[in-house]
This record gives sequence, structure tokens and C-alpha cells, in this order.
Amino acid sequence: MSSYDAIAELYDPWSRSVTEDVDFYVAEARKARGPVVELGVGTGRIAVPVAAAGVPVIGVDSSERMLEVCRHRAEAAGVARLLDLRLGDLRDPPVGERVRLVTSPFRALLHLETDAERRAALAAAFRLLVPGGRFVFDVFAPSAGGEDSIWLARRPEE
Repeated sequence: MSSYDAIAELYDPWSRSVTEDVDFYVAEARKARGPVVELGVGTGRIAVPVAAAGVPVIGVDSSERMLEVCRHRAEAAGVARLLDLRLGDLRDPPVGERVRLVTSPFRALLHLETDAERRAALAAAFRLLVPGGRFVFDVFAPSAGGEDSIWLARRPEE
């Protein structure tokens, strides 16, 4: 059981105003020509619009309840056939397919507790990619002075 199971029904109302990244991820998915693996798919805030654009999504999340909400959201949008939702860990996602694009939107990697766990998730994402594929994600790291700065990994295998 995931701690996110308890908030699955509250997540969409809480994140309703977070839309600035949706078009970006949809455009990236279209360029990749699918399927796309989304790590930390949650309730489908990004996956459902990507599927609505005609791109298949393999969505992985550790919360069964978040996946249920995502499934209902996809059904309501008429795109459930384009979503393959899987219960699993970002550090070892249950995905055998290799894809051109793996995403992890809305700081999902920061839900992991340690740098070692985040490195394991980065390595797992790298293993899902075909040669030349891309991992697109967003995170931040608070700076020592309190300002937020961007942390990007150019080589997840390291």
C-alpha cells in the first residue's frame, strides 16, 4: 500500500491549476511517436492528454488508488485503450518494452527519499530507452541559500 492511496481522490482537485507543463509533455510524446513510458503517472494529469493526442502511454505508479483514478479519468476521456497502467516502483518499473521517450513529470522523482533511490530510478529510466531515446523529467533541488535550482542528470547511468 502506498501513502498516496489515501490522497488519490484529492490529488486532481489539488493539482487542477497545474497545467503549464501539459502541452510540453504532449509535444514531446508526439515527437517520439509513442509509446511513451510515464514513471509516476499518478492520476493521469499528463498521460490522459498524451493519450488524447493519439500517443499510447505505459503508465507506472506505486499507488493502486492513483492508478484507479487514472483509469477512470482515461475512460471518461475516451482514451483508456491507449493507456497501459502498471503498478510498480520507479526504481524497477515493470516495463519490458524499450521506447524513444520516458517521462517523469511534476517532480515525481523527488517522491523518492534518498539520492541513491533517485539514482536507481534514473538508471531504470535509462534502461527503458532505445539508443538515442530521451528521458524528460522535472525536479528541483533547494539551494543552500533557499532558492530553488534545477538539477538535471545528463548521464543517468552514472
